[in-house]
Amino acid sequence: MSTTVRCLTALVITACALGSPGSRAQTKPAPAYWITETIEVMDQAAFLKAIKAVPPIVKAHGGRYIVLGGKIVPGVGSPPSRITIIAFDSLEAASAWYNDPAAVAARTEALKFAKVRDSTVQGVGN
Repeated sequence: MSTTVRCLTALVITACALGSPGSRAQTKPAPAYWITETIEVMDQAAFLKAIKAVPPIVKAHGGRYIVLGGKIVPGVGSPPSRITIIAFDSLEAASAWYNDPAAVAARTEALKFAKVRDSTVQGVGN
């Protein structure tokens, strides 16, 4: 193989490697989801007033509502009266939102008027 052919082959291989999307791919953290089930609401008006403070705090931490209320079709067991699912880019972002003093205050106020169960779960990374 001549020097010219070797040089051209090396150039083509290098160009292909640099132009390949996989060569620049970065590993994204797995997303995370905060899931809350509202089991019982003792005072609907007061509960709704308390949770009005939450959306701006969610947005400030990069969260996006996936489920907010909506019709629930029961499966196994008794369904909650309301489900909310908020997506975050990472478990760290979800934790930062959950521990934000404004979020803690809003949650504390809402818990005066409703019984809930909540969890944050790490999703599947891409």
